[in-house]
Amino acid sequence: MKIVADENIVAVAERYRQHGELHLLPGRAIGPAAVKDADVLLVRSITRVDRALLAGSRVRFVATATSGTDHLDLPWLAEQGIAVFEAAGSNANAVVEYVLAVLAELHCRGISIQGRTAAIVGFGQVGSRLHAALQTLGLEVRVCDPLVEADWRKKGIPAPVSFCGLDEALEAALITLHTPLVRHAAHPTWHLLEHSRLAALRPGTLLINAARGAVVSNAALMSRLQQRADLHCVLDVWENEPTISMPLLQAVTLGTPHIAGYSVEAKSSASERNYQDFLRHFALTDSRRSDTTQVVRTRLNVDLATARSQLDALALCLRAVFPVAQIDAQLREQTADAQVFDAIRQRLSARREFAHYTLQCENLGEEVDRAALGATLTALGFSLVF
Repeated sequence: MKIVADENIVAVAERYRQHGELHLLPGRAIGPAAVKDADVLLVRSITRVDRALLAGSRVRFVATATSGTDHLDLPWLAEQGIAVFEAAGSNANAVVEYVLAVLAELHCRGISIQGRTAAIVGFGQVGSRLHAALQTLGLEVRVCDPLVEADWRKKGIPAPVSFCGLDEALEAALITLHTPLVRHAAHPTWHLLEHSRLAALRPGTLLINAARGAVVSNAALMSRLQQRADLHCVLDVWENEPTISMPLLQAVTLGTPHIAGYSVEAKSSASERNYQDFLRHFALTDSRRSDTTQVVRTRLNVDLATARSQLDALALCLRAVFPVAQIDAQLREQTADAQVFDAIRQRLSARREFAHYTLQCENLGEEVDRAALGATLTALGFSLVF
């Protein structure tokens, strides 16, 4: 069996080498010649898998170590009888933590979420977890997802969240996007936010896109920001990645290179999901010994002397663990080059999620409710030492 795989998939060599002839390549270098005589293809979101790549090949199994599948031509793959597997939900926690880290950075810059109404557009694995996290922060949260809402109506029981239409969602002070990218369906999301909807956003609106770049028309967003620079926009995803619009990057409040779901835990989970599907599909067993390595938390000291409220203290903790501003600065210093975009992502491959950290909270003033702060940080996954 010949297996062609993206070299950046976690533990790909350790897992698959025992099962056949393994060829590792950068994701953007996987082309028709590389897969012509392959049986198995393992990719990430940067590799487009369609007729142009696989026509004439003998590939019969494709797995993507991602939640989204918009880089896969699913109808064509189904027509060819090619088995397709993905890893939905594996990076959901990482994306939620990215959004929280963004909100922490903005709070430290004086753009507070306190008292805001939040709207989550897309209520899948990410949206549902983010809803719980934002409620932990005390926000009023609306949800826009017509498919999920319809499903709850069919069940005939009260929905667990407050559903609303897209127009109502776009009236919220904080809007965060977590939809798949769909062009042809009852509810398409390609350019879901285009000129008219972006123009209608209220001044001061905080807009976060951690879904797919084309959910927001980048040209329309650039036009809105040029006409009225009164939005706080955070983009982790872009049209035409990895060659992104540098003018748009300079116009947004924060920009990052598609790293919201990029964590050690997320990548490990996605890779393991793909591997288990591979074993089941080919009726194989794993000859390796079970990994019994004990997970060791990283202890991090956080100085909270400047915190004057619970939100201040929380923001300083999240900023220390996941400094989104540093990633933004690295991206702004470079040019819109695919190698640079990917290089920054590669440098972030060691990012850990909140549960990896034990926080030593130092110099906490009397203004902050220690018990309440501890409860919130614990709910987010941290271990604490006061």
